[in-house]
Amino acid sequence: GRRYASSPIALASFMAGVRLTSEVLLEGAWRSSAGAAGNFAFFRNLMLGLLPQLYDVRHLEALGGRFALRVTGAGRHGDFTTMAVNRRVVTLTGLPLDEASGAAIADASVRADVFLALWNDMIADLAETTLAHIAAARSAPSRTR
Repeated sequence: GRRYASSPIALASFMAGVRLTSEVLLEGAWRSSAGAAGNFAFFRNLMLGLLPQLYDVRHLEALGGRFALRVTGAGRHGDFTTMAVNRRVVTLTGLPLDEASGAAIADASVRADVFLALWNDMIADLAETTLAHIAAARSAPSRTR
């Protein structure tokens, strides 16, 4: 609900563009600290490094070509703008500003612990699916002669 994210529908629409493959499980970003002691490295590594590789540019274009997200509780490291630029996905730190008021504009904000839990759940689902595929491949009859 709204106590976890300012706009759950907008956040869900944004997250629907994430395309996870089993190779993501090998990424080092998952070992980064999500807390203040690690300077919120997880969120920076995820949003600036990994998300642009995982995000469907067509989906982002359908959302208007840009999504501004504030991860609350991550201090000054929690503002990100993900954009479609030349058919690629790019994420920058910071939020766009309203021209009239100069105030930062976020399409959605989400608590850091909730955003981390969301990603943990997505990765757990991916790991479970990947393990099921591996088990199925191992139990399938061999096609060698």
